[in-house]
Amino acid sequence: MNVMRRLKSIASGRTSISSDPGGDSGTKRAKVDKEIERITGEACAVDQNAMGLEQHMASTSLVAAASTSEQSSVTAVETSGYDQLPKEMHEMRIRDDKTNNYDEKDTEAAVVSGRGTEAGQIIATTVGGRNGQPKQTISYMAERVVGTGSFGVVYQAKCLETGESVAIKKVLQDKRYKNRELQIMRMLDHPNVIHLNHFFFSTTEKDELYLNLVLEYMAETVHRVSRHYSRMNHHMPIIYVQLYTYQICRALNYLHNVVGVCHRDIKPQNLLVNPQTHQLKICDFGSAKMLVPGETNISYICSRYYRAPELIFGATEYTTAIDMWSAGCVLSELLLGQPLFPGESGVDQLVEIIKVLGTPTREEIRCMNPNYSEFKFPQIKAHPWHKIFHKRMPAEAVDLVSRLLQYSPNLRCTALEACAHPFFDDLRDPSACLPNGRALPPLFNFTAQELAGASAELRQRLIPEHARKEN
Repeated sequence: MNVMRRLKSIASGRTSISSDPGGDSGTKRAKVDKEIERITGEACAVDQNAMGLEQHMASTSLVAAASTSEQSSVTAVETSGYDQLPKEMHEMRIRDDKTNNYDEKDTEAAVVSGRGTEAGQIIATTVGGRNGQPKQTISYMAERVVGTGSFGVVYQAKCLETGESVAIKKVLQDKRYKNRELQIMRMLDHPNVIHLNHFFFSTTEKDELYLNLVLEYMAETVHRVSRHYSRMNHHMPIIYVQLYTYQICRALNYLHNVVGVCHRDIKPQNLLVNPQTHQLKICDFGSAKMLVPGETNISYICSRYYRAPELIFGATEYTTAIDMWSAGCVLSELLLGQPLFPGESGVDQLVEIIKVLGTPTREEIRCMNPNYSEFKFPQIKAHPWHKIFHKRMPAEAVDLVSRLLQYSPNLRCTALEACAHPFFDDLRDPSACLPNGRALPPLFNFTAQELAGASAELRQRLIPEHARKEN
């Protein structure tokens, strides 16, 4: 077996690990970039000019709602949730006839004709018309396709009535079922989660039905920002690493504990960034799901480099801890300038993880998947974290990585615990600001729901004194 040969080679000392886990940094980064672009199908090339970050980010634009994942085409056949709704929902029509309690997000799911993705084409739809609200026509002019994949297409458009730029994610809709991504997105309301403006359906000449999600537009992704620094042979400034990772964790706390949703595809391509404020928002909920204890889920989920080991071990009753593993992988990538676990296949992914964390113990394997008992692994010692990162790396950053990248899902820190980690103390300093002197984006305006269940001590750490005074 390939994995056994690789691991035995490592155990016998023929393969080494240094502070550059993948060997030559430039060669590995080029290989990783090529693999990422193959997997995600990025539509836009990164501007390679050696301009400042603010100028670079402002001059290029990508709607990260376009980012795809390896499992997009698999999600539709998952054995629970999307394709096996409760019996009373099976006969529901795509267009709801009854009023739902979605308040301001209520829209009349109008069906319009035409493809709508060609530059210059205009699609008009209606919003309102419920709860006594008047109907309003909104027109969008397509500007350019910014992403394609097995899920469908994402294009940038402009609202003709307001001049606002939006991202429209267009996916083929199975007429038999309601779309899980839409149902989840209609529940979301958080400063670090992409906002759904409204939605509409469209048809083609072949009588195909498409769902169009109209999303707020943000100009950049963490992936592109990270690549910008890597191509300049620079590490990302630690203030940005802190800002982005903190906002990821805050968003995940909201998703996990307030809404009860597991994202299942956290990766740099699915993290939007405002280039002026550096506010971050998680997008692409095409793989997201409400995890129900005891309910079976597919294990082939989440993009490979960020896939939690329990998924590789075939677990089907996992928890939201898989998102925390992914967050740890993103943090590591921002610190290193390249993915920590760049496996070339599912099997190779496990090898890359074992090279760093060492061979999982029987107890750790049991925690990941109690039903896994295929074969024993050669014993490989864990590689010290301080040797993975360069000597100048803040100890708090390495500590947070170690708390997120644990084999046992129940040992990974929760999203709210991560937000309180000392690595983010710099953000809680009352004098903290962006490198250009501007104020940080909102970080401490927690709602009561976000802090539900948190101890007084944890709350004290999460909200600095100056933020309490402001509130």
